[in-house]
Amino acid sequence: MGEVFFTDVRAPVTEPSEWYRPELSAVSRFEKMILSSGLFDSIEKGDKVAVKIHFGLSGTTRILRPAFVRKAVQLIKKKGGRPFVTETCGLGLLYDKSHAIGRLMIAEENGFTQQTCQAPIIIADGLLGFDFVERKVSGRWMEKVHVARAIADADKVVSLAHFKGHIRAGIGGAIKNTGVGCIAKPSKYSIHLSKPPEITENCTECGKCVDICPSRAISSDFRVDKERCLRCLGCYEVCKDNAIDVGKWIMGDEIAERIVECAKGVIDEVGRENFVFVNFAIDITPHCDCHPYSDQPVVPDIGIFASGDIVSVDSACYDALKRAEGIKGSLVDEIGDFNFPWTSPERQLEYGEELGIGERNYRILEVE
Repeated sequence: MGEVFFTDVRAPVTEPSEWYRPELSAVSRFEKMILSSGLFDSIEKGDKVAVKIHFGLSGTTRILRPAFVRKAVQLIKKKGGRPFVTETCGLGLLYDKSHAIGRLMIAEENGFTQQTCQAPIIIADGLLGFDFVERKVSGRWMEKVHVARAIADADKVVSLAHFKGHIRAGIGGAIKNTGVGCIAKPSKYSIHLSKPPEITENCTECGKCVDICPSRAISSDFRVDKERCLRCLGCYEVCKDNAIDVGKWIMGDEIAERIVECAKGVIDEVGRENFVFVNFAIDITPHCDCHPYSDQPVVPDIGIFASGDIVSVDSACYDALKRAEGIKGSLVDEIGDFNFPWTSPERQLEYGEELGIGERNYRILEVE
């Protein structure tokens, strides 16, 4: 049974004369929880510690607060660790999120800098998202996972995840922050799409796909060499003639399972004992921070959960979400249910346990 530490972020009702209470800050409570739990005690002097976060996109306003990242960095340094704050490139080639330069621009716009976080910011999979270490998983969908190199090279990984909804996978917590956020572009492609790109009869031979391909996998006769193809989605993005066939965009149980298999690859590469997972169940929006806006939260803030077990911490957050009283006025009111009918949050948790990366059963250890 996994142990999940929890601290509430809601302030108690008091008289106005007692409202100046620094100890009630969510950042202070986060610090107390980490110190009480001992979750950072395995960090040794000189350890390279990856602090994995999601920068959001330009226009996102309910992302994880930089103040929490700063506090985690400070606590890691007290243990003698050498922390760096990290994220990976997004799928594709054309957008800011798709390369390291754009990712760093977005990070700065949203308040994540070396100064605010007190640690260097490193894009873990390189300039274009192709710097990785391969890890075999032999899963139902994935034979191997492309683990972002800076994650693979780290001694410890601290996942700081903004727990929220996810339009494809149902929920985005520690499993998503690891299984999508710690992998390089080729595995991101394999999570989202059912087959390598193929050029169809719609092709007008404009040559844009040839020019953009980073691996020169597209020949002069407009055929894709599947062995050389890195599966970056660049050709699909640049084609204006709908001539690139990438198959179906994956949803439901299948995408949940693919994300979990990638999380397993990352955990196996670094070592399960070298992870700490912290989920911030705050500003719980119905969609991921990879959208260029932030909707109304679906429930009031719940609290902060932390564990060494990736499945337990997400299970605890999801159970708390289901028990919470809803807030009217978000996108899911239009759909009718937070659990979108095409997504599969439960499958993430079930499959994670099946693959042995964690346990669904947990006990809560509350830190007041």
